[in-house]
Amino acid sequence: MSSSTWPPASGLTTIVVPRKDAVLHIASSTTIAAPASFVLETVLHIENYKSWNQFVPSARILKQDLVEGRDASDFSHMHKGSIMNFDVVMDSKKPDKTTETNLLVTDISTPDTPSDYLSHELLQDPSFTADLSKVYRVSWTTHGGFVARGLRSERFHEIIVKSDHECEVRTWEVMGGLLAYTVKWMFQSTLQTKFELWNSDLKQWCEKKYAARQEAT
Repeated sequence: MSSSTWPPASGLTTIVVPRKDAVLHIASSTTIAAPASFVLETVLHIENYKSWNQFVPSARILKQDLVEGRDASDFSHMHKGSIMNFDVVMDSKKPDKTTETNLLVTDISTPDTPSDYLSHELLQDPSFTADLSKVYRVSWTTHGGFVARGLRSERFHEIIVKSDHECEVRTWEVMGGLLAYTVKWMFQSTLQTKFELWNSDLKQWCEKKYAARQEAT
């Protein structure tokens, strides 16, 4: 973890699964030598996960809202309201064996277009960065079959501006519901490792690509 004060000792929270209902939370953070906006773009660009993401080497948008000014046929990036599938590799020794996970993007917030998804009160929780002028944020929740089987979860990425060329990435997921107990028992350690792998891969890719861009200018 890159921060001594995060995650909070009291545990993490989300909109979909508040702290009082949490069965399991997974968290990881890292510092990346690239602009926060550059890192957010990498997370949102799911069509390119195959290039860097060992945990989710394949992802696709299934459905998204029609928005004026946006190409309705462009399914390369997450948008708020996008329904998507992640093909998740839980066993690194079997990279071709994936588990399909259906997800719904609940929010995207940037300093230029801050959202009101998180209330002022919730932003005071130590899970979150309260200063919306300093953070890029995206979140998604389980959707479809897993929900029907009794799992509620929401995952957040906060990409916090440290300087023009550096940011801190905090990602966490909170799970609740009956199925969350099974997930905790069977996969807690694996998921923690995978979240750390996600951040490690994200860091390596963003720093490499941003450095190459800087050299070219």
